[in-house]
Amino acid sequence: MFAFILGTTISGFIIEDSVLKLGSRYSFALLIESSLLIAAVPLMKQTNMYGYYLASCACGLQNAMATTYSGSVVRTTHLSGMFTDLGIALGHLLRGKQFNTRRVRLSLVVITGFISGGITGTLLYDKYSYNTLYLPAAFTGIVAVVYHIVSDRYNAKKN
Repeated sequence: MFAFILGTTISGFIIEDSVLKLGSRYSFALLIESSLLIAAVPLMKQTNMYGYYLASCACGLQNAMATTYSGSVVRTTHLSGMFTDLGIALGHLLRGKQFNTRRVRLSLVVITGFISGGITGTLLYDKYSYNTLYLPAAFTGIVAVVYHIVSDRYNAKKN
């Protein structure tokens, strides 16, 4: 839990704002996340607990960053909020009340992503063990670089 909270703290320190503002802060946070995952792999292979702490820190950083980016609408490391939103919507539907269709769709997309990611991760782990973490680490690193380039161009046009 401490490692997860450390990740959220790092995100809060880097991102600062509670609303989306395009800029290099997100790409820097993504690069840190990617680095944490890369560093976790060799430690996990040695069954060193610090590898798990680094991965947990990356999860906290990702969760806080996505929360900031989405204005608290999406949490990327847990599903309970998505199922809560679905349950509330179903309750409203049963009472004949209106519900937020966009929120329900978002919840279904996130839940589907979790399930498919869990299945894919399990299959890849069975084949590649801890090396599987290199895949999300690489993806996160690539997104960081692309995001940095896009936000720089956006800010250059804006100014």
